[in-house]
Amino acid sequence: MKTVNVGLIGFGTVGTGVVKTLLSKRRSLESRSGVSINLAKIADLNLRPRIGVRVPKKLLTRNVDSVIKNRNIDIVVELIGGIHPAKEIILKSARLGKHVVTANKALLAEHGREIFSLASKFKTFVGFEASVGGGIPVINVLKNSFVANDIEVIHGILNGTTNFILSKMSEEKCAFNEALRDAQKRGIAEKNPKLDISGADSCHKLCLLALLGFGLSVKPKDIYTEGIEKVSPIDIEYAKNWGYAVKSLAIAKKVGSKLDLRVHPALISLKKILASVKYEDNAIFIRGNMTGEALLYGKGAGELPTASAVVSDIVEIAKNVDDFKKSKNPFKLEFAGSVKKVRKMHDLTTRYYVRFSVIDKPGVLAGISGILAQNGISISTVSQKERKRGQPVPLVMLTHEANEGSMQKALDRIDKLSYVTEKSVEIRIEQ
Repeated sequence: MKTVNVGLIGFGTVGTGVVKTLLSKRRSLESRSGVSINLAKIADLNLRPRIGVRVPKKLLTRNVDSVIKNRNIDIVVELIGGIHPAKEIILKSARLGKHVVTANKALLAEHGREIFSLASKFKTFVGFEASVGGGIPVINVLKNSFVANDIEVIHGILNGTTNFILSKMSEEKCAFNEALRDAQKRGIAEKNPKLDISGADSCHKLCLLALLGFGLSVKPKDIYTEGIEKVSPIDIEYAKNWGYAVKSLAIAKKVGSKLDLRVHPALISLKKILASVKYEDNAIFIRGNMTGEALLYGKGAGELPTASAVVSDIVEIAKNVDDFKKSKNPFKLEFAGSVKKVRKMHDLTTRYYVRFSVIDKPGVLAGISGILAQNGISISTVSQKERKRGQPVPLVMLTHEANEGSMQKALDRIDKLSYVTEKSVEIRIEQ
């Protein structure tokens, strides 16, 4: 039986899960793949024992080059995260003819084109299933299962932290900060949660989905990205009363020859399956011209779900390692497609939920609706439940379809009115 040697760089949470899997399920992996996968080296600055896994000391090293330059190692698994030195590790490995597996969505979002091009040049394969959706096999589905389709739409919940926070706010009617603290206590949110709650993590993942689904290479700066900090319990309650859930969505949608790419909180109908995806779970909706609609659902993060995706890449490479050597071009993410560039955000047309904080006095509704009308925005529904004459109260509206640029112009004018006490909150409604 052929033996393929694996070197791991990064022995953190996910790395620990990978080591557990490769050591405890070696025979099972052999019987399923027909290849013996041998964990040959583990590099990390911290060599302390990990809970739940025993590793022979001879496998451990603090020297990254002892993995990269080891002639016997066929696959390098990079799990340290961040841009540097992860980028250098992957490029150096590829130049030495080693295949790479990574879960590093931030690195691939920023430097994927360079990495994929180099891998193609040196006839090496880059596996990155774990970079989007944790244990959800969306990369494989887009690369293989949907290969005959022209993808029309990909949208989904790509970040478990934000989904946990919004779910807790909805279920327990608590404030954003309380939900965030609970997520941090449970280990679902980082001590510094900015990458998640700002939408940046979902943006990185959307870059990869745009490449795989539509053949368009984009960077995070090309994608409109908005976090969930502005969403309050009152917004979630109003949305629920009107038949919607509030979710942080990553959206890729073909519009003519352009691609609509955005990450932001959105109202989605409670009748849709995505609305029922709660807490740290992820879900990705795909619509192709042949298969129609499909939904992938599962754990989007965590030691074992992400490790499962990493190991699936290792096994795929191990099974095909000899074929890669013979291939002229084993790894090239170049797709012919009708999508040429990203559509500008101000060209978006959608419906909106808008909450104003206003002084309760005569003429307020007329003043606000007048400015909206001047910008071509008509109101579908309006609610002002609280009445405190002379005091700030919420005035909440749903609009008919409107242009994003016109909406932003209108809100800019409305926020400057003397009776508007806080910056208005708008949440787009995703059809």
